[in-house]
Amino acid sequence: MSRSYSSERMPSSNRVDFNSRTASASITFPALIIVIAQFFPLRLPSIKNDYHYPNQNIQKYYCKKGVDHRMKVLNSSRLCLGAALFLNNAVICETLAAEPDKEEQIIVQATRSTTSTESSPRTVTIISSQQIAERPGYAGIQSLLAEIPGIQFVRSGGLGGQIMMRGFNSNEGRMVLAIDGDRYEGRNTLQFNMLDPSAIERIEVIRGPASALYGSDAMTGVINIVTRRAKIDADQPFALTPTLRAAQWNSVNNLYGGRAELSGGGNGFDVMVGSSYQHANDYNTPEGKAHNSDSQSKAVDFNIGYRPGELSRWELSGRFVDVDTGRAGGLDAAPGYPNRLVSESPIIERYLRLAYEDKRASWLADQWESTLYRRDFRTDIYQMNRNPKTQAYTVQQIQVYSPEVWGGHLTAQKQLDDHAVSYGGDFWYSDTKGRKTHTKAYKPSGAQVSQTPWVPMERDTSTTNIGLFANDNWAISDSFNLNSALRGDTVLVDIGSPTRMEQQIQKDAFAGKTSQKHYALTGSLGGVWRMTPQWHLVGNLSRGFHAPSAQSMVLTSVAGTVKTLPNPELKPETNITAELGLRWYGDRHQISLTGWQSEYDNLITLVPINNSGLNQRQNVAKATLRGLELEGQTYFNQYWSSRYSLATLWGANDTANQPLPAISPLTASVSLRYDRSDWYSEAIVTAVQGRKRIDKKQERETAGFVNVNLYAGAHLDAWLGDRFTGWKLAAGVENLFDATQTPPSGTENIRLPQTYTNPLVEPGRAFVLKLTVDY
Repeated sequence: MSRSYSSERMPSSNRVDFNSRTASASITFPALIIVIAQFFPLRLPSIKNDYHYPNQNIQKYYCKKGVDHRMKVLNSSRLCLGAALFLNNAVICETLAAEPDKEEQIIVQATRSTTSTESSPRTVTIISSQQIAERPGYAGIQSLLAEIPGIQFVRSGGLGGQIMMRGFNSNEGRMVLAIDGDRYEGRNTLQFNMLDPSAIERIEVIRGPASALYGSDAMTGVINIVTRRAKIDADQPFALTPTLRAAQWNSVNNLYGGRAELSGGGNGFDVMVGSSYQHANDYNTPEGKAHNSDSQSKAVDFNIGYRPGELSRWELSGRFVDVDTGRAGGLDAAPGYPNRLVSESPIIERYLRLAYEDKRASWLADQWESTLYRRDFRTDIYQMNRNPKTQAYTVQQIQVYSPEVWGGHLTAQKQLDDHAVSYGGDFWYSDTKGRKTHTKAYKPSGAQVSQTPWVPMERDTSTTNIGLFANDNWAISDSFNLNSALRGDTVLVDIGSPTRMEQQIQKDAFAGKTSQKHYALTGSLGGVWRMTPQWHLVGNLSRGFHAPSAQSMVLTSVAGTVKTLPNPELKPETNITAELGLRWYGDRHQISLTGWQSEYDNLITLVPINNSGLNQRQNVAKATLRGLELEGQTYFNQYWSSRYSLATLWGANDTANQPLPAISPLTASVSLRYDRSDWYSEAIVTAVQGRKRIDKKQERETAGFVNVNLYAGAHLDAWLGDRFTGWKLAAGVENLFDATQTPPSGTENIRLPQTYTNPLVEPGRAFVLKLTVDY
């Protein structure tokens, strides 16, 4: 992978060589995967039980018919590579009688309770392991999340980007990303770039405020990543087996990559060790190549469990991730080539976590779990800015060698008559060192003109968040559940000493404001009324809050590049959200319709200070957002099925009487699938309405578009024999008509002309292949 920012070559040992950064692992890692697959026996058990159903009613319909599930219904291990399930639960027909609480177990991390999704007023979606394993593409988990109503992918490159959830960018700190129930803190702009989908077991998504469970920032929702673990009998003799998990290729950017795992255990242990690699060039669009959209990622992760008894388990997990990404446009990289090029080379994450769970009942809890984790980051950001008139340019390097984050949680669950109670607490502490930077200036010819020394950009800071919560789901009757939650949080903010570059006016601004405390009490109240076995009416009222971190008060740039004035006077923002929904659970149909409205107070926004691009975060606004989210699935017969979704969104800055930026007004998707025992095919059509209601000071109108994806897949054992049981090959064509697609949630620089990188358009027609192995 290479980028050309200047004519100067730098030592590769410093990882700042703009001209020739070479991926040394690009040959060795795929070779390792091939060797493992060819010379070691793969553990490939039968997949006959690997069938997931949209809900228990659909499942029971086919169970009662006594049909061959592989022939008659959708096999979720073969779900289409381009679709999301959009379901509120998934359970296995043949294990329903043996495991009646399977559904509750699946969602316990996301809702911090044992309440099923059908009994919860919260809007919960689960993306299954089969969907993740078979999904083609190259954009991490963002493309998977974008198929959920109310979520959009905000692309900045082939791998990089954020998501919009109910009207706000994840970079703004109004949603929580968690891994195995613990907050992923420290990299709002880049956090999704660090996640390898093939290392994930499932993704749990709560749409709507969840501050009553997760505290600060959970204003628009929570995304919880559940990582893979070995699925073995821990009492068997100890053995480890090397396996191929996945391999894929994409034509639009010549992406190739895969994942290999070493799994097994025994004698009380379960072991999963994984290694993954992915390399991609700049992707092609219908308008041309998206320069600087290339990426490369390398990762090693492990999860080792030990069961001292049948009802308890210790777990040690960790990972090391090394990612290089280019931003072709999007957040704080607009307008893109040739005037601005931004890259992270590398982003390094180190993570270690210790967990314990105990299911031995006592008077305090029927079961409980506790965790403690440490994570740190190291990032080098490079930014090239070119003067469009003179063609002279500068190259700035920014060292972001922090934060170091400590955190953990304790959650207990207790059944008290008709009350399913969960309670506990969590904490996180982030120690962030001020960034350092230096800049080199060049003539249009590439000759260096000047160079600045390394200087600090802002002060050191630390933020501590401690919270306690309690959640109760009360089964008042067979037809009505009442859910309530309450949480209290304390946020401590400490701002360090002045840097040597600070002027007196900056020192005066921080005087008396370097140590702050914020307190918040949040809660939610909702219910589910089963009017009939099929029709459920749901409602929920909740309060969320977002406490500004110490870093947000002192930062001199957003997403590493946008010049920003510090503001130590930021106050917490809050929102009140009301949700009302109707769900229908039929024998062959499931439909969920949710309407919601959020009122924000003290909204923190980035306010332009002058015409040269200088901004400042300020509490300036009240805002209102409202939306409608529809999702459903229908089985027409044993072969044909369809999934469909629709989301509308409207948002306004009430203080300025202007529309909120990056609002996606209407998105609709429908799929039609034909499923046989050995293969399937599916077509997916997605329509996106253009952005016409805009604040002309921040954005321009965008055109609507329609996208068509076609997929097909096969179980290789049906064609090549039992040796390939569990092997699945999928192929597809994405953006079939090579249409130019500019998402309304995209970011642009309105001071410069519109191009296909300002705002950044989606990739063009792509042919995709993916091989997955279930074991």
